[in-house]
Amino acid sequence: MIYSQFQQSPFQTRFSGVKGWMAFAIGLAVITLTLIALPFVLLIGAVSFILLSLFGRLFLKRQLARFRQQEQGAYGTKQGEGEVEREPQIFRERPFSSGRPQPTPHQGRTFEHDPS
Repeated sequence: MIYSQFQQSPFQTRFSGVKGWMAFAIGLAVITLTLIALPFVLLIGAVSFILLSLFGRLFLKRQLARFRQQEQGAYGTKQGEGEVEREPQIFRERPFSSGRPQPTPHQGRTFEHDPS
């Protein structure tokens, strides 16, 4: 027969006997270990995320307090020496505290629509 090589599946001889059973056992072991280890990996990830977020929050709070203390120290020494350096206007005003929107100057052009 001309197509005799297609009558037998090539996978039949490749994965039969000891090789087939070993491949099956290794695959089963990998799947089992993955399913057992996955909850622990997710738990460790969640706990580490919580710890990092808390540590970051405390660290940033400490850094902000240190920055403000240095800023106050710098302004305190300048005012104590007689040099009164005023803060820029942009840092003193609070545009969102009044509750009213600030008017902005009109920019650009407005063209009327002519339907005809």
